[in-house]
Amino acid sequence: MTLWRRTAVPAAGTLCALIVCGAAIVFGRADVALIGVALFASVAVATRRPTTTDSVEVTLTRTQEAEPAEHSPEQERSRPPVPGARGDAHRPAAPVRIEVKAPVEVELVLLRITALGFEVQQFAVAPPAELHARVPLAHSGEQELLAVEQRAVSRSAAFVADAAPRTSLHVVVEPELTPIRFLPVPQRLRGLTGAHQSGRPGDGGEFRDIHPFVSGDRLRRVDWKATARLARRPGDLYVRRTNATSDVDVAIVFDDADEVGEAVAEWTLGDPTLTGTTSMDVARNAAWSLASAYLDAGDSVAFQVLSRAGGAVPRGSGGRQRERLKAAIARTAPHPRFLTRARTPLVAPGAMIVLLSTFLDGDAVRLAALWRAAGHRVLAVDTLPRPDAGALNRRQLLALRVVLGRRDERLLDLRAVGADVVAWHRSPAELAADLRSVSRPRRP
Repeated sequence: MTLWRRTAVPAAGTLCALIVCGAAIVFGRADVALIGVALFASVAVATRRPTTTDSVEVTLTRTQEAEPAEHSPEQERSRPPVPGARGDAHRPAAPVRIEVKAPVEVELVLLRITALGFEVQQFAVAPPAELHARVPLAHSGEQELLAVEQRAVSRSAAFVADAAPRTSLHVVVEPELTPIRFLPVPQRLRGLTGAHQSGRPGDGGEFRDIHPFVSGDRLRRVDWKATARLARRPGDLYVRRTNATSDVDVAIVFDDADEVGEAVAEWTLGDPTLTGTTSMDVARNAAWSLASAYLDAGDSVAFQVLSRAGGAVPRGSGGRQRERLKAAIARTAPHPRFLTRARTPLVAPGAMIVLLSTFLDGDAVRLAALWRAAGHRVLAVDTLPRPDAGALNRRQLLALRVVLGRRDERLLDLRAVGADVVAWHRSPAELAADLRSVSRPRRP
């Protein structure tokens, strides 16, 4: 329901009419007096309150069709400016259609368009109208793509309606998938089947040794050449043994305490159009890439965040688990953690734990030490992007050096307790080399 309020236009029109009529009386001009009377009449007509109670309808739709390369001047004028529109041609953009419908008595609709929560533009359109915008998708995750606040204006602008409820369009941008060839696994594998080599004899793995035939061995495993070479008395048989293959329980733990970008000067502002790649972008990319690689290997993968239990996904495998993990990782958003967790997140016994964090505080390091003490192997993924300190003054540079120095101490503490540390925001070759290094088998 629309509630109309009188604007200053009727008062301004009445004042102008009085001034014109007064000037006509002073100078004795009858023609000027007629102009004043006409102004009075128009003000009287404009002050009639609109009778409609229907509200303005604004519809936001994300379109899939490609935008044309060239636009007419009318299209360019109707295209709302959005953040990152200049010089961001390399970024993928989402085309959005804004449809405005209003009752007949509405002359204009005032639109206040907010893109990505920061960039604000204001427009006045005559309904029905259709506007097109392209919003750059600079980051992954769930985000408010576009929001519109509208107010209806009656004819002659004598009345304006109260602000209508905000109309918004939310999207979920999926994280990028980085191919991974090498996967770290725990020192002791407990599953009976899988794609990883275990240290115990069994079926499906690489050659282990030649062993005398014992009860339980299969006759098809008898190595007749080895038997002919090694047998000392009739009846001796030797079998060819292989290593068993096994699967892994993987727990991906996402530290969602903060989100910082490459531009250090924007850490306090958080403008998504200026921060560059953020730690949450890197963490979502790493979490989804590692989860997908472990699922491809037939492992069971679980996912949980440190700040809350609502985004947890129980361990599982297969296609449905892949979709659940993808949706949970893509919707993970920063959630400040004001208190230290009293207990560690629950993980399966002997699980491989992947901890994704910027390590700007010590909570994640404390949890990693507890997991290592319980016998888990921990892969600590550093999700902090390369800091850009170009816009900092001397004091800010000093503060940054202190923060990064404390962070380096935490990374050393992680290595001291036996956790493997990998920085994710690196070139593909460097990342592959680090993962290959931590994936080499180690002695218990």
